[in-house]
Amino acid sequence: MPESHAPTALTLPAGMRATRAVQVLLSVLPAQQPAQGWTQALAEAALQAQGVQVNRVTVYRALDRLAEAGLLQRSVDAQRTTRYWVVNALETAPSAHMECKACHQPMQLDDSAAAVQAALQALRQAVAQTAGVHNPTLDVTVQAECAHCAHGQ
Repeated sequence: MPESHAPTALTLPAGMRATRAVQVLLSVLPAQQPAQGWTQALAEAALQAQGVQVNRVTVYRALDRLAEAGLLQRSVDAQRTTRYWVVNALETAPSAHMECKACHQPMQLDDSAAAVQAALQALRQAVAQTAGVHNPTLDVTVQAECAHCAHGQ
């Protein structure tokens, strides 16, 4: 997802334990959001850069809890790598992620382009019209070939 919003610290969800690692994640994740999304390893490295020594299980659990609380959007790619993007509470436009179907690397998708947003909004509206569905959010992954794989290099 493009970095289209100003980095601000996330707010701790009610009932979530405020460990040092979680507090640092709440400030670091939006400030340093990588275009390819956060992975557990990237989040762990960011915590360590802030002087917080933590094991990977703690990071996995914290990221999952933040996703369950709606602060992060979670996506699993074809290589089974879980990636997280900070959800911008001010931005209601749905987003998509793009992944190379050959090498499985994330690619940049300009989801602010009018045609992409129109397609995503149409999909969101179609899902919302399904009986019993309320306030749908989209986690769309587009698969294509990156320039490197398309040219067989």
